[in-house]
Amino acid sequence: MRKRWWLGLILLLGLFRAEAESCLEKYQSLAKAYYSLQKSEQKKYHHNWEKLIEKFQALANAYPSCSKADDAQFMVGRLWYECYLVSGLYSDAINSLSAFYRLVEKYPKSSLSDDALLYRGKIYLKLNKTEQAGDEFKKILSEYPQGDCVKSARKYLKSLSSKSPPPEKAPLRSNDAIALILSSGNPELTREPGNKNLAKLIQIRYWSAPSYTRVVFDLDRKTSFSAPHLLKPDPELGTPPRLYIDLYQTRLGEEFAQNYPYKNRCYELPIGDGLLKRARAGQYQPEVVRVVLDMESIQEFKYFTLPASEDAGFRIVIDVYGEKAQLPPQKTRPPSQPSPPPKPAREKRLVIVIDPGHGGKDPGAVGPYKTREKDVVLKISRYLAQELKAIFPQAKIILTRYNDRYLSLVERTAKANALEADLFISIHCNANPDRRAYGIETYYLDNTTDRAVLRLAARENFVSEKIMESAGSEINQILADLATTSKVNESIPLAKSIQKELVKTLSQKYSYIKDLGVKKAPFWVLTGAVMPCVLVEVSFISNPREEKRLASSSYQKLVARGIARGVKSWLKTSGTLTSVVY
Repeated sequence: MRKRWWLGLILLLGLFRAEAESCLEKYQSLAKAYYSLQKSEQKKYHHNWEKLIEKFQALANAYPSCSKADDAQFMVGRLWYECYLVSGLYSDAINSLSAFYRLVEKYPKSSLSDDALLYRGKIYLKLNKTEQAGDEFKKILSEYPQGDCVKSARKYLKSLSSKSPPPEKAPLRSNDAIALILSSGNPELTREPGNKNLAKLIQIRYWSAPSYTRVVFDLDRKTSFSAPHLLKPDPELGTPPRLYIDLYQTRLGEEFAQNYPYKNRCYELPIGDGLLKRARAGQYQPEVVRVVLDMESIQEFKYFTLPASEDAGFRIVIDVYGEKAQLPPQKTRPPSQPSPPPKPAREKRLVIVIDPGHGGKDPGAVGPYKTREKDVVLKISRYLAQELKAIFPQAKIILTRYNDRYLSLVERTAKANALEADLFISIHCNANPDRRAYGIETYYLDNTTDRAVLRLAARENFVSEKIMESAGSEINQILADLATTSKVNESIPLAKSIQKELVKTLSQKYSYIKDLGVKKAPFWVLTGAVMPCVLVEVSFISNPREEKRLASSSYQKLVARGIARGVKSWLKTSGTLTSVVY
């Protein structure tokens, strides 16, 4: 008996040791990936940070007792912070604060807990929240008096207690589109506006890639604005090409002032991705906000608006296209050294972006048995990625989200555009107050007067049916663009192919598979896409029978297989992607 007890103990210790070694190896591998990202140009792209953050978080969750669990959680916070420094997105700063908070709560005795508090204080300072920053620094002194962050915390607290002199004003540039912002010498600009009922600019967001950038202005309500104006560069004054837009009957909101650094009489959002250098915003007149985009290069730009949604009351979206700024020329090779043979041109790989709908704070539709749409579509999307990779081994298959996180609708399409995707497929579950409703339908972007379709679009777009019915002008503006019209025309046969194969695949195993057909709808998630794009409503989660099916992995896998077969069939017959490799 004693011998068996000892054998069991040895076996248990062996398992613990193996788990610890596995945790350490994974952490070291992720640490290498982090240092590689820091040195790479890829750090400019948000999705690269997200992927690495998700891996560190998965490691911390999978090995909570590992010696590197606190390190992994710390890296989640640090990565979100460094991502925030690149992106300037308020949400990235909040994610960093949350990650560091989890570290302190879960591992209060960790040697990294005081470092986490120091980071939280620094983040609050960047967000101009000095009171919260001071609280974090004080916690370091009270809870970790022997830690290595005490000296830094005292330095920050001393800085906060002293009054900083007002910043020296920079000279005005007479031809700068934003030069007159907040000029104290102009009483017309500093007086209170006569109209108190003004729209507020809440934030500016962006997503970038080497040849594309999307900039979104979030306002609390609809307002009028000037069409964007392009200003040529002035070599004598050293001003770059600029794009500016005036927002009428608008003031800068308090949230905006808190989230962006103030410099040269305006608030700045540095971008520097090769196309856009930075965005600047200021109160150009008492009731006019001017936003300026300073550019390195540009070939063309487009803009459209979207009504109230989950992000703001009104959004102006500007898509900028161009060539990435060229790198400095390489030094010429001495004549004595032969030049290497020219490298063959790289073939473009097929890129498919899969968009699992909803996520994070947005559960999507919830079934009678409490199955959540956001969970189902994420699983289906993962299976779909596997199916597509098996069919197209050389293709790049990318998900807009890999875990349960929130993404705005405009961010999803922006990611696809930034990745220069060839196809965009958004996965959703349908819902209806009538639980008897069931079936499968696939959508492409277009306007419609069908009230049932508008009701569905309103739910997916986070707006009321009334707003959806009155949004026809915004959709018509988007569809008026010839390039968008071309992609819509390509999306129709893609939607038909996916619908046909999905219904056919599911019907081979399941009864009561209803083909609701291919339809058009004004889904915000498809707006502004520069590639064929569709939205698939795979089944009704509100129908008890279909909800049970959606919750099963076998049904999820079969849905994914049907969609993948539809993509394969479309690629064979469309002839639109003959130049890509897959």
